[in-house]
Amino acid sequence: MISSQFLGHNPIFHPCSNFLENSRLRSLSSHGSSYFNSKLRNKRTPFVKLIVSARKQVEIVYDPDERINKLADEVDNEAPPLSRLSLFSPCKINVFLRITNKREDGFHDLASLFHVISLGDVIKFSLSPSKSTDRLSTNVSGVPLDDRNLIIKALNLYRKKTGSNNFFWIHLDKKVPTGAGLGGGSSNAATALWAANQFNGSLATEKELQEWSSEIGSDVPFFFSQGVAYCTGRGEVVQNIPPPVPLDIPMVLIKPQEACSTAEVYKCLQLDQTNNVDPLRLLERISVNGISQDVCINDLEPPAFQILPSLKRLKQRVLAASRGQYDAVFMSGSGSTIVGIGSPDPPQFVYDDNEYKDVFLSEANFLTREENHWYREPASRSACGPSSDFSQSIP
Repeated sequence: MISSQFLGHNPIFHPCSNFLENSRLRSLSSHGSSYFNSKLRNKRTPFVKLIVSARKQVEIVYDPDERINKLADEVDNEAPPLSRLSLFSPCKINVFLRITNKREDGFHDLASLFHVISLGDVIKFSLSPSKSTDRLSTNVSGVPLDDRNLIIKALNLYRKKTGSNNFFWIHLDKKVPTGAGLGGGSSNAATALWAANQFNGSLATEKELQEWSSEIGSDVPFFFSQGVAYCTGRGEVVQNIPPPVPLDIPMVLIKPQEACSTAEVYKCLQLDQTNNVDPLRLLERISVNGISQDVCINDLEPPAFQILPSLKRLKQRVLAASRGQYDAVFMSGSGSTIVGIGSPDPPQFVYDDNEYKDVFLSEANFLTREENHWYREPASRSACGPSSDFSQSIP
């Protein structure tokens, strides 16, 4: 089993038992954070009612509503505002990708099964004292740090939509390769919108964030799904669906150093040569029978392989070497990542052949999120970026 890597040669209250021999106590449980719990522990005088019967027996009963309301007020008044936040920013694969039409605006209509996977970046946000500038840093070279970066675009968009005046220091721990067809930048943008909304007390709903995000890029709205969706239009029309396959199905991602320009791939696309299978039929077959080679259709493979013949050769070699190891082998998005579903291990030739010494490798699984919560980083995730801190040499 491999991890992501680049190959290279180099609180409850109890009164004292003797307080009243015949007393009964209804205990009060806490509801909230450790801060809330500590407040409860520090309050030693309970709110009680004394009920005296004709026989002079005394019953002590807690009145929890008054106590809880008072403590909730204290929490609201004394709790510090959110100042730091670290979020996982996962990428996605396209299990199938049909291109159905070229639109008058120059974009193409598509129909695709998008699914989040467990490979992703980690983005750390801190409130900045500045009221005019965000500051972005990263662990890799070649990533723009100004408003060309989708993280900055997302934060600017959030301020425009809500009137917020919060600016941030952001550190991007990059693990997802660029130019890979995995939507890493789009995920970063969605994560930044989510983070900004958390810092501002959730001024916007998830639906609003999703709608706004289409102004940044076609793939960004998908990440506001629960992690799996049937996407149409330019990709911004997102229909949540239940996971059609088990989340624990393993996969391997193999990305050569060469990247694919999405614009160039679409420029080379010939619609009359695309597959004519109904994408809804593909979705139905996957839901019933699982993932197989015949349903993992990507209409962008031919133009991508025209631009990068070595990518076509890589897919062919993975298929030939798999010997049933993978349920399907296909390119994700506009490339250049080749995905093998069914095993986390790459074929041996990737290790042995000098041609593939610098490829990016990662094992992954499918991933979803709970509503009103962002994606959680898998505990066993291990990944690397282009910097030496995250590289691993395989003998």
